[in-house]
Amino acid sequence: MNPFTTPLITPTEYHNATSNPTANSRRIIPLAAYRPTLHASFESHHLPNSKFFPLHQIPPLTNPPTTSSLKHFTNTMTALDIHKSDILVIYDAEEIGTYHAPRLAFICEFFGHRNVHVLNNFKLWVGVGFPLGVGGVDMDITCFDIGSGVAGGYIVPEEEITSHRVISFNEVKDIVTQGNTNTGRKVQILDSRPAGRFRGVENETDASLRSGHIPGAVNVPLKSLLGGDEGVILSTEELRKVLVDAGALGDAEVEYILTCNSGVTAAALDLALRLVGVKGGRRLYDGSWMEWTRRVGDELIEVDT
Repeated sequence: MNPFTTPLITPTEYHNATSNPTANSRRIIPLAAYRPTLHASFESHHLPNSKFFPLHQIPPLTNPPTTSSLKHFTNTMTALDIHKSDILVIYDAEEIGTYHAPRLAFICEFFGHRNVHVLNNFKLWVGVGFPLGVGGVDMDITCFDIGSGVAGGYIVPEEEITSHRVISFNEVKDIVTQGNTNTGRKVQILDSRPAGRFRGVENETDASLRSGHIPGAVNVPLKSLLGGDEGVILSTEELRKVLVDAGALGDAEVEYILTCNSGVTAAALDLALRLVGVKGGRRLYDGSWMEWTRRVGDELIEVDT
């Protein structure tokens, strides 16, 4: 039985579930959204018994997924000794607050893992004074042979992959240039980048790239979805207000396309829409702004003046 009923869980919920396991309890795996720049932080302190998923090694998500991305995911899960029946609780390093964890949760669900939850969040866990693990961040997984496959390892049947949850550059371009005539559905593009870059009045992190946004997109910066010094994801009621105020919520027929800079924080938009209970489809544009601004002409980049 899964003790968690929502995709987003509090430190107290996680602590209670892991402090009093029963003989019939399923494994709850604390899974850190690892990147090399965060190694020292995770080595210093993390959730007890954590496993560390090298998020930076997973290639972009496509429909259908590439053989490379599928092998990276399945072999990583195998190397981490994660089973299909495990309950995953995904979290960011303390100083991050909330950033990479929704992306890792999206990836796990994309490849068919059920019972995936995001901790809201580890910085709050630390502040409350719950137990911590230290050391033991072994990343030998980086040498794992993704081409070999592992007998008896983590297997993802093709029918469990939710390929429809991502959308390609060409599909987004067709929607932008042709309107809704090619799909027959209303489409709303949401962008979680900082407001200045979205509006085109601030430079991108890579100054060689044009700033601005996809025509028709609505800006819902990641920061607007977070609250407090800990950067926790807001309550459902607060999220709904943020989305309504931004003009991001459409009627039940709307399909959402979620974008950001490189496909990471768009997953937080996906989680926010899920938490407020939108009925329309949600698709992540993994190439996001870094692909869009490199591939389109100036006529397909909007700048607020």
